Amino acid sequence: MESRINILDRLYPYQKEAVASAISREKGIVCMPTGVGKTFCQAAIIADDIIKNSGFRMYVVNAPRIVLTYQLLKEVYGFLVDAKIEARYMFVHSGGKTNEKELEDIRIKANLDGASIPFSEIGSGTSMSDIRGMMFKAKEQNLPLIFFSTYNSAERIEDAREGFNPISIILNDEAHYLVQEQFHDILHTLKSERCYFFTATTISTPSDTGRGMNNSESYGELLYSMIPRQAIELGKMVRPRLHFVITDGVYNVDDYNRSLNKIIKDTFEQHGKILTKRLPKVLVSAKGTQDIINFLNSREYSQLINAGVSIYAVASNGEVGNNINGEQVNRQDFLRRLKMDGLDITKKLIVLHYDILAEGIDVSGFSGIMPLRTLSKSKFLQTYGRSARPDIDDRKKIDTNVICVNDLELMNKPYAYIMIPSVYNGNEDDKANVIQLITELRDYGFNPNEDIVGMDRIHGVSEIDQPDGLNELRRRLPNVGQTIEKLEAQLEAEKHAELSISDLLIKQFGL
Repeated sequence: MESRINILDRLYPYQKEAVASAISREKGIVCMPTGVGKTFCQAAIIADDIIKNSGFRMYVVNAPRIVLTYQLLKEVYGFLVDAKIEARYMFVHSGGKTNEKELEDIRIKANLDGASIPFSEIGSGTSMSDIRGMMFKAKEQNLPLIFFSTYNSAERIEDAREGFNPISIILNDEAHYLVQEQFHDILHTLKSERCYFFTATTISTPSDTGRGMNNSESYGELLYSMIPRQAIELGKMVRPRLHFVITDGVYNVDDYNRSLNKIIKDTFEQHGKILTKRLPKVLVSAKGTQDIINFLNSREYSQLINAGVSIYAVASNGEVGNNINGEQVNRQDFLRRLKMDGLDITKKLIVLHYDILAEGIDVSGFSGIMPLRTLSKSKFLQTYGRSARPDIDDRKKIDTNVICVNDLELMNKPYAYIMIPSVYNGNEDDKANVIQLITELRDYGFNPNEDIVGMDRIHGVSEIDQPDGLNELRRRLPNVGQTIEKLEAQLEAEKHAELSISDLLIKQFGL
């Protein structure tokens, strides 16, 4: 019992609550914003079960992508080693082994702190013989075995399990992916005593008996939920702030491709000008791999590199691969160097990706995101979460009560920015995208009246009374000036009487 208490004491109070809610039930959903420590909760659930049931047992941690399994293993391994828990580990996917040097560094540090965990090889493979071989080895050593698998490969664990007991616990990371038809069958393939689903955004379907997470028979009930606003109030995430950027010219669908490279460069440079205590580090969500390829071959790319900006690009396309300033590296080295540069306060950084880095990648330091395509709710919140991690020093000061979460002027990173290039350009898709962004950000406590930044301001629009504040709004946000005359005519309409100026902009004009 004492060991179990020690395990839970490694967590923040909200993480303890989430873990306690999970271990009291056999199945269910844990919904927590990106960056607040979902993986620590998963590691604690495994550690709790290992301590209660010593000896050989099997666990599975599923993820939608190979790259995420590496990050999950590293965090779970670090948690268990630090808790003096020895286990065996195996990847079940086609991505090969992890960088064992990083794990060895974790193990050595833990041993110096009083642990006594011997090194063991991390298994990897998808064949039934490889998986069964690892099962037999762990059983012979009477040690727990933890598989890290992609959803595509997880069924191979069940195929290899014949003659062994069911999996003790299955943890599904980024579980909203299971709503997709290509992954959903795994819910009924793997057999386990307990099964939990971790996500930042639950996805429901119209029917409670469909693939959506509102199907309690498949996913269980919602065991714990934290909304982004709660995470911000706890100092575990930073506030969002929109940065509307106007570059030279007005862009539309026809000239988007010709303008993209300049849009990225101009937006990055203008973003840097509004940051007062840090250098810009921007995550760009491209519309497709061709956008990334075009940018990497552009004059603007060379200009940024020559100006000392580190540019990372990643996509499943072989022409992009894992690219750092023109150098191709393997995926794990890409993530290792990205994390280092993310923490380096002397580095300017642009990271371009297409549907790769949205989920679960532990990279601190992003000052903002630039979505160049319309993102679904789950994709947007996941992408925003990459930049919402607090500054390390800010977080320490908040945790030790040196500053509070509202001492924005004392923080190195009070906000994470969402950059919207050329927001008002007559393109209905772009306007709809901005409406969606603002709508989703309301869950973060976002107030458009305060938290919109133009190209010439640092601190955003102050509180303004309506209708007298319209002239100030026109002056500070010239890109919405075309809508002001229409807006003034609407202000006194009875059906809009209780709407704020910002709400009217959203409702009437898509801004």
